Amino acid sequence: MINKVEEAGIEDGVEMLEIIESESSGGIIELVYTRRPNAFESYKKENKESKIAIIRDKEGKIAFQAACIPGCYNVDGKSVTAGYVGGIRKRNDYSGVINWMNVVDFIEKQGLSIYLCSFLSGNEATEKMFYKKRSFIPELVPLCNYTTYIINPKIFKNSLPKGLTFRSINCDDLENVHQFLRREGMKYNFSPVINNITEFYGLSLDDCYILEKRGEILAFGALWNQKGFKQYIVKGYSRTIKMIQKFSFVSGILGYIEIPEEGKELDFPMLSFFYSLEGNMEYYSCFLNQIAQIIKKNYKMFVIGISSDDPADNLYKKIRTINFKSKIYCADFTEEFYFELTKSKHIECGLL
Repeated sequence: MINKVEEAGIEDGVEMLEIIESESSGGIIELVYTRRPNAFESYKKENKESKIAIIRDKEGKIAFQAACIPGCYNVDGKSVTAGYVGGIRKRNDYSGVINWMNVVDFIEKQGLSIYLCSFLSGNEATEKMFYKKRSFIPELVPLCNYTTYIINPKIFKNSLPKGLTFRSINCDDLENVHQFLRREGMKYNFSPVINNITEFYGLSLDDCYILEKRGEILAFGALWNQKGFKQYIVKGYSRTIKMIQKFSFVSGILGYIEIPEEGKELDFPMLSFFYSLEGNMEYYSCFLNQIAQIIKKNYKMFVIGISSDDPADNLYKKIRTINFKSKIYCADFTEEFYFELTKSKHIECGLL
């Protein structure tokens, strides 16, 4: 049936990938966000319960796709199952009607408490698609403005105050680490509930670090390289960036990342699940200085995403970065879910 919404299967993964790679971000750096080699498998690696809705045209080719990735989040101190709705793509040459009512019905049938979505700032076309008043689409509630920072690790100094220890964790640390993450995560809204830090695809104990003092964890963070299931490829640059690229070494001297070549897949970790004890900015900064020393041994850049209402955002605003602005929204199909909108959010970039 034309315009029927159905659930994708692994055999659709390559065709889904082609649609994903037909679009790129705008701005001074044009990035293709992709999921090689098979988009369906990529979503399942994030969560085996992920569901992908597709619509086919009359020839049977995929004309539209959208994914719903479930996860557990802290909301007002409680664990809530929410779905991140992303990967919303329409094939460029498809001019038919999208059956939005059935797409929404597909998502609603996942039976989750609340749904999250994000839009790059300047992506008015997609936002208009959802802001157009439709009786069957719930209202999108703005959660926060969000910034993804691309940072040169070489700008940080290797300074560790006396009495503090910075190190990677081992199996013996897991119980304390998980207690720390649960305790600190509950202080924010939409922070992920973490029962096992190694449950995230591509993340191992060797990627996790702590700052401590006499056995007490003061900060935790993980270096999550997601290239095994999500990739970012540089498609092009604005005229200004192309000029700067000719003198890429200068950008490094100034504190910015070196400008990668066009067509190149970026290789970097995301600084993920990064918390300091009671939100202490001294511990936060100290950990950041130390983790940067680890990063620069293997990478030329790293990425962190942070909401505008997180006090730590002020730290990143003061350093030289390349950054992308987004808007995060939530939707409640039942209109029965209430939470404190003014509470600070901690939304993981690696889960968007």
